[in-house]
Amino acid sequence: MKFIWYWEWKWEDYDKEMKQGEVMRKAIAENPKQFPKMLTNTCFTERGKGFRLIEADNEEQLMNLAFLWQSAENWKFEPYLEAGETMGKIWGKWNKS
Repeated sequence: MKFIWYWEWKWEDYDKEMKQGEVMRKAIAENPKQFPKMLTNTCFTERGKGFRLIEADNEEQLMNLAFLWQSAENWKFEPYLEAGETMGKIWGKWNKS
């Protein structure tokens, strides 16, 4: 399932955030199946705040990501659905005139 991973951290914690980013990159490189797939690069919406689009196969992947970052930032995962052929088929199945 695909999620928007919203995150926010305090600018004064910049060094801590950068160190935690290195921990994440190493953990994902060593154990990629334990983490969601990163569909986008980091997207900033303001200083210390932004999001990434991710795809998780299971809850454990989300938990690994969440607990890895728990000491450095506030976060939220929000599922989303992509419009496309699959959505059109399902829409048609349940919305017949």
